[in-house]
Amino acid sequence: MNKTIKRVIGGTTVLLSTLILSACGPASSSNEQEVVLNYSIWDAIQEPGMKAIATAFEEENPGIKVKVEVTPWEQYWTKMEAAASGKSLPDVFWMHSNEISKYADNDILMDLTDTVDNSGLLEMDAFPEELVELYQSDDRYYGIPKDVDTIGLWYNKTMFDDAGIAYPDETWDWDKLLETAEALTDKEAGVYGFAAPLNRQEGYHNFIYQNDGYVLSDDKTTSGFESDKTVEAVQWYVDLSLKHHVSPTQKKFSENSSLSYFQSGRVAMAYFGTWMTAELANNEYTAEHADVTVLPKGEKQATIFNGLANSVSGTTKHPEEAKKFVEFLGSKEAQEIQAENGSALPAYTDAADKFVEHFNQFNMQAYVDMLDYAVIKPYSKETVRWENEENQAMMPVFNGEQTVKEVAPRIVGNVKQVLEMEKR
Repeated sequence: MNKTIKRVIGGTTVLLSTLILSACGPASSSNEQEVVLNYSIWDAIQEPGMKAIATAFEEENPGIKVKVEVTPWEQYWTKMEAAASGKSLPDVFWMHSNEISKYADNDILMDLTDTVDNSGLLEMDAFPEELVELYQSDDRYYGIPKDVDTIGLWYNKTMFDDAGIAYPDETWDWDKLLETAEALTDKEAGVYGFAAPLNRQEGYHNFIYQNDGYVLSDDKTTSGFESDKTVEAVQWYVDLSLKHHVSPTQKKFSENSSLSYFQSGRVAMAYFGTWMTAELANNEYTAEHADVTVLPKGEKQATIFNGLANSVSGTTKHPEEAKKFVEFLGSKEAQEIQAENGSALPAYTDAADKFVEHFNQFNMQAYVDMLDYAVIKPYSKETVRWENEENQAMMPVFNGEQTVKEVAPRIVGNVKQVLEMEKR
């Protein structure tokens, strides 16, 4: 009997050991099979929103985890280029209009056309058409729109109230902008009516389109600085500081940014893109004293608009999971999460109201309304190169050493060379 008991106990011990090992085995195997996707972005302010989207995706897709990684804009593209060379790009990452051609045309990004065509989540007609086209190459998709931005006129309500001046609105034009900037400038106090730094997207490019000029020709063969309309608009903008003295000079902007001037109450009005809203809302001074409206018009109303996309690495080790995540990122659900967190104005048109509601202390509807007449930010395959050529040529203009008309031939010639090289 004792032997029998021993056999049973021994057998039970073996059986229990086997069950324990069996129980541990699948769990360990499951952990090993869990897929972790790296998602790279460059804006720390948007990190909470992106993590909220990642969490929602993980809940709907057990077994897939998303790690959000933030690399500041100043290092982001250097890091991406190095990773692309080493075929170690993040699985999913933010893409910019300046870079899409370089990455899409060199087989660095995954072709997402089949994902788009067979998706039950994506509604490409819910995004601005020009933004969708921006992230295509040869009618193939290499990025799914993430957000959209326009440029708004921010103003200091307190400074307007103290001067007894009505707030700016959609009736304003350039003349009204200058007139009011002059009234709000106090040189002795070091206070200016407007901020006009050397800035394209948040500065003089908007004035170019408002004056019926252009930055690049439609066929992307030459610079708009060959147009009198373009030259006239940019000179008007430059004169705000050099002739009318209602804006700090470029030298002063090299010491303090337009944002710094505005957030310290030393500038009454400034142009800021949608992406700056969270920073303005988180600043105690601007949260209390500032608001935003549409841009003043010239010959017509216009604002630059742009937007980011989410792209997938062509060498990701988890292609199916990465495609599933980028598909979710473009869904209405994810776009609304982005908007509700105040991360960015969503590219998905019907989710815009969530962003407006999040920042209800400001007139955020102005940004949305301007999409009706917004002009896509000019781009080509080598956008960064010709922008640098334009920027270098404009520096002596903003320093008061030359006029826009004098440097225009240089811009036209240098930009044309860059555009010609793109076609080789």
